[in-house]
Amino acid sequence: MTHADGGPVARMRVTNSGTAMLELILEPYGSDHWLRPGETFVVETYGFGPGDPFEVEHEPARVTVYLDGHGDVLDVHGAEVECGHGRPTSAEEATV
Repeated sequence: MTHADGGPVARMRVTNSGTAMLELILEPYGSDHWLRPGETFVVETYGFGPGDPFEVEHEPARVTVYLDGHGDVLDVHGAEVECGHGRPTSAEEATV
């Protein structure tokens, strides 16, 4: 797969298999995208170097994806998921 600029594209699916909200952080942007239980997002990166395009760090209730290039978070249909999508307004909402 190639990007519009002709460069390679790498994609990785992230699925929340848990019962509470899962925060997905995309670095180096610091953007947050919240997955409800059962929801799946696709992290897409392009313009990366010869190494691994992703580095993933998992913590309780949070997954951080570090990109080697530019990137976006998409839904399973390919639409961009904006920063703050699904962000809980309270700690109680984050555990539902």
